[in-house]
Amino acid sequence: MTSSVRVVGVLRIFGILIWCSTYTKSELQVLVAGLGRTGTRSLHEALEVLGYKAYHFIDFAHAQHWYKLTTGDATVHSLLDRIVEEEGYTAMMDNPTVDIYTDILKKYPTVKVILSVRDTPQQFAKSWKVLYETVEVTERDFSLGFPSFFQWIPAFWYLKRIRCFMGTTHLGLPQCHLLKQWSEYPDGWIEEQYERHNQHVMDTVPEDQLLVFNVEQGWGPLCQFLGKPVPANKPFPHVKFNTSGGLHELKQTSIIVVWLWIPILLVITGAVSWAFCWRSKHIPQHEKED
Repeated sequence: MTSSVRVVGVLRIFGILIWCSTYTKSELQVLVAGLGRTGTRSLHEALEVLGYKAYHFIDFAHAQHWYKLTTGDATVHSLLDRIVEEEGYTAMMDNPTVDIYTDILKKYPTVKVILSVRDTPQQFAKSWKVLYETVEVTERDFSLGFPSFFQWIPAFWYLKRIRCFMGTTHLGLPQCHLLKQWSEYPDGWIEEQYERHNQHVMDTVPEDQLLVFNVEQGWGPLCQFLGKPVPANKPFPHVKFNTSGGLHELKQTSIIVVWLWIPILLVITGAVSWAFCWRSKHIPQHEKED
């Protein structure tokens, strides 16, 4: 009996050693360090085609963790442990990821960095302003004049605060200024922050580890940088949803959703009232007394 127990124990130890020798911890391979509105959605699709598991903006399931990071109740390491090492993402991009890009570099010093850019700073600023107009609809607090329920939803409440985190790290901006309070600054301020951010990335990331990339360049430079073959018969993805027109449609849809619940509530209230009145009229008096 004793010898058989020893054999089982040895086999278990042997199995553990084999598992340890074959297990490789998931690591971040690609970091897109360009600000949002620089083709990050198209890059997300392109990286997925190339075999990466790409993380764009934030997953709603992680909203609370991101929020805790902005308040100091969570660390970058704990966040990355969850996103990269537990859930297996191998590429990350867009705000608020770019706001912690220097911390990501410290944790994954060999990660390949892509600085996504637009044709001109003015093009970026125009797109950034359209994004704000759409975000503003979902972030309004409830009022009789605009009865929005978005801020009653925890994920949207967290997002509102996460967006205020943008620009507060290496750009050193006050909370909420980059996305929401840019109109308080002179013309050209957004363009200036865009150029400051890009220069910070180029000054921080080693040259042989960095690709400055415009999605209009297509597969060639991207695949060469990542050491991947160009996908055969697969055009480079150009996601059009996040154009000015697409964001305008999203804004209009959000406004419709905000107001839609009022007639629905009225219909429900009317139906309940009718049912109560019908019951009062049709149920015999003795049943009511019982």
